[in-house]
Amino acid sequence: MPDRWTYALAGAVVLGALVAWPGPRLVALGLVAGALALRRPLLLCVAAALLASFSAAAAGAAASVTAEPGPLAGSIVLVDDPTERHGAVRFTADTDRGRTEVWAWGRAGARLSTLQAGEALDVRGRIAVPPAGAEWRRHSGVVGRLTVTEVGEVHAAALHYRVANSLRALLARGAASLPADQRALFSGLVLGDDRQNSPVTADDFRGAGLTHLLAVSGQNVAFVLLVVQPLVMRLGLWGRWLAILGVLGLFATVTRFEPSVLRATVMAAIAVTVWLAGRQASGRRVLALAVVALVLWQPLLVHSLAFRLSVAASAGILFWASPLAARIGGPPLLARALAVTVAAQLAVAPLIVPVFGGVPVAAVPANLLAAPAAAGVMMWGLTGGLLAGLVGAGAAGVLHLPTRALLAWIEAVAAGLTELRLGYLGMAHVVLLGAALAVAVCARRRSVAVPVAWLALVAVLAGPFLAERDRPVPFPQALAVGWESTLWWMPESAVLLLGASESPARLLGDIRMAGAERIDLIVATSGGARTAGDVAVLRRRYGKPVVWAPAGNRIPGATVPAAGTVADVGGLVVTTELAGERLDVRVTAAAAGG
Repeated sequence: MPDRWTYALAGAVVLGALVAWPGPRLVALGLVAGALALRRPLLLCVAAALLASFSAAAAGAAASVTAEPGPLAGSIVLVDDPTERHGAVRFTADTDRGRTEVWAWGRAGARLSTLQAGEALDVRGRIAVPPAGAEWRRHSGVVGRLTVTEVGEVHAAALHYRVANSLRALLARGAASLPADQRALFSGLVLGDDRQNSPVTADDFRGAGLTHLLAVSGQNVAFVLLVVQPLVMRLGLWGRWLAILGVLGLFATVTRFEPSVLRATVMAAIAVTVWLAGRQASGRRVLALAVVALVLWQPLLVHSLAFRLSVAASAGILFWASPLAARIGGPPLLARALAVTVAAQLAVAPLIVPVFGGVPVAAVPANLLAAPAAAGVMMWGLTGGLLAGLVGAGAAGVLHLPTRALLAWIEAVAAGLTELRLGYLGMAHVVLLGAALAVAVCARRRSVAVPVAWLALVAVLAGPFLAERDRPVPFPQALAVGWESTLWWMPESAVLLLGASESPARLLGDIRMAGAERIDLIVATSGGARTAGDVAVLRRRYGKPVVWAPAGNRIPGATVPAAGTVADVGGLVVTTELAGERLDVRVTAAAAGG
């Protein structure tokens, strides 16, 4: 079947899964088999679309049935690794009532926090209907919310999970010599596990457009296959195939079957199968076949933003990078690196802009500077990182000296380019950039195409930076940031009214997107441990602003203002209206000339 029909097949399957319609899957499967036997590509596309649609409807119906509420006493199996959130432990687990979102506090949470995906344990708790409004739960198959009150015996995981968890533990033991922030970043780059990244580091990566480095991709899979190649090539044909599939399956288990992992490993499995069969297939064809296989297997994947971003980035690189590199000109390595970055960012932009508000202009220089170092961390992590886990702490520290240097460079790039505040590309910028680069690629005369490509790239990327500085903004601004906080902002000052239940990552992101570069006063309306943690994050990002907090607060260095206290913060007048266990203030602009 020609490549163009393979692309059409992938598109038909995705469209079918998006337009879920109940129907007989066996009939659709029979039509697919018939189309394959008759070698009718159009019939195959129609039949595969029907199969995807019927399968998506069945999967959606199953996920829409909520678990029976009430007490639960039995065994559960962890689907992912536990994450700590504001004193609670959360993960996803399979129970006899379906897949549930599990929460635990106190002693139960402490015991659960040490477990890993694949492990089983006996618990007591109560299942409730999952909260309304979280569409991701339905698309991930979650049918209930389990609150655990007692934890019993822990049972061993399946063999492949035990091996995978041992490898993860080995990497963690070897990386113990790294500072905490670098240790978390190492885990993200090598394993795609960003649970331990600090909110500041996470925000730096978002601001610099480097978040994708913390998701396992085809590059990670390629490094794994490169490492095992000397051993695998000693086997016979069938032995190679089985060994490579086993390695890919183990790697997917180690990296927890994230959508980008599934896409990359299935692509690798198809490519290896084609190669060992003595045939050839382009990367674009392999991507299309991987999408077909994954969506027919798990139709609800089409609703996963991570899956969409992974497929879009891969498609952008495979379809656009080579022709764009040819038009950019200059040193081949630089042209290729720039083309890959621009192609990937352009492909994912239509997905990123509506969700995150824009594509960071810093993503292009940041990826050019950080991607080679990230590749070095990935490669060394899968070789020297494993060896570091086998030797003593002293030797592990020496082995990870290159890792430490590379991670420091990546951290500096992310923080530095985020701090430059180069602006964000909106949908209009993306359309203009895409149109200009399309003209450059399609132009017949290279003497015209190359200047057009560079001019388009520089003009569109510089546009948001210049517009941000020339844009007239009425001051003061009162902006809703985070979940329940308010930022009062003027060019020379900023006051943050910090809510009691915040997400530090979202708070930092909203403040960054607003364009504020400083915070002079934090008014904490509550003074609990959670708020103290949020203040610590804000201090790390913005230095040491003055902090007002209620009486009896747990925030180090906070001031407890009396009722009626008035402070002039660079043109913003902050007046305390209620002081005590809760702090309420009023913020106004200072009178002109006052």
